[in-house]
Amino acid sequence: MRRRRHLCLQLGLPAVVLGALVASSCGGGPPTPQANGTTTTHHATATTAPGTTTTTAVAATASSLPPVSTSGPLQLSAPIEIPFSADRVTAAESPDGAVFVAPQDPANPSPAVAWVIDGNTPAAIAEHVNTGIAALAADANNFYAATYSTVYAYNRASGNQDGQWALPPVTAANSSDDNLVAMTAAAGNVYVSITKGDVVRVYRITPATTSAPHLLVTGLGAVVGSDGSIYYVTPDHHLAVLRPAGATAVGAVLAHTPNGLGGGVQYVNAVAGGAVWVSEPAGQGLDAGYTTYDVTTLGRLGSFSGLVNWSVVDTAAGPLVLEPAGAASSGCPQSSPSTPSSCVYRTDVHGNVNNPAGVGAAVALLGPGPAVVAADNSTDQFEVYRLS
Repeated sequence: MRRRRHLCLQLGLPAVVLGALVASSCGGGPPTPQANGTTTTHHATATTAPGTTTTTAVAATASSLPPVSTSGPLQLSAPIEIPFSADRVTAAESPDGAVFVAPQDPANPSPAVAWVIDGNTPAAIAEHVNTGIAALAADANNFYAATYSTVYAYNRASGNQDGQWALPPVTAANSSDDNLVAMTAAAGNVYVSITKGDVVRVYRITPATTSAPHLLVTGLGAVVGSDGSIYYVTPDHHLAVLRPAGATAVGAVLAHTPNGLGGGVQYVNAVAGGAVWVSEPAGQGLDAGYTTYDVTTLGRLGSFSGLVNWSVVDTAAGPLVLEPAGAASSGCPQSSPSTPSSCVYRTDVHGNVNNPAGVGAAVALLGPGPAVVAADNSTDQFEVYRLS
């Protein structure tokens, strides 16, 4: 049985994207963040009655992001604290580099708070959402929050809610380790993937309309490129793509011979560096085989060994890979022998990794910035690092 892997952002236990990616962490080519892009209006909040909040806009100014190099050592910024604690987080980055982070607790009926870091300014409250958040996304105009029932859009200039779409039913039973809802903003649309069992369905939301989410793809796993192309595994285990204009293409047959140990099945992971990244866990342990396919032709580019919990992301610095703490190679800089560090490397479509940068207890690597969300073990909260 094909079991789709997911991004599980747990405090102190980061895992890799092996299914649909969070928000801005996948793309068809290295995007370039704007140094002085759209600012996000932050909010002051007043409680008017139990369960009810009102918001008042507070002006925000985005500072310039550091220039991003496509080669050489990766430089880490000072950490920017995010003042909340959570077992799991979800995060996204807008094209201009604003980082949005929130506790990921979609089964919680209580209101949730999403935070934003514009440039290198301190974290501020972005929005209050009526219930627990499943996924985030952002584009130049809007910030999006998905729950298990609804996607909300908030205008980044005014802070006002300017869209709301009901989602198809999400089956949350026995889902403690799964991201059942994932979301990506790409090419003017918002793509929401909903997983049930081994099947993922990808829906398109057009922010300028009130039309219900439109089902585009049903498959065994999917990732979305920055141009809106959806790369997915067909029910008969082929790699396929649905282009924004509606054209489709079918590529290689992917492995589907489960070995009973969690291996023998290939999964689509990411779109980065002009390639679709497909992994095949070995089962029992962290080893995995990777194959990359050209985003245009679906032709095979490379095949190599890696780790099952790699997170590969397309960024303005080129494709990067995050290895979680405890799994990083001996070449990863460590701040303390007693506290293993996660590591970010430059990589390419042939699996070469170089220029490692230690990034603490990282739980998410984002693009296009690039940026890392990490757990701050000294405060049990979170922090964001910019990479340049």
